[in-house]
Amino acid sequence: MKEMLAHLELLRVQMAECERLQQAASSQLKRDVYARALTRYNAIARELERAIACLPDFRPLRRPQW
Repeated sequence: MKEMLAHLELLRVQMAECERLQQAASSQLKRDVYARALTRYNAIARELERAIACLPDFRPLRRPQW
């Protein structure tokens, strides 16, 4: 599961980079390319999150109850 969580974090970093590059892009073509990449990374991240949640040793992070 550690590998899956590490990969999920990598996807999130890549998504943030795509957003940054999309905003800084000088042409519509480049903005569109980064938007499509962002959409794909987002779909993969959601799929990975669902897979992690189905693992038997998965424990969601709990917020402390004050």
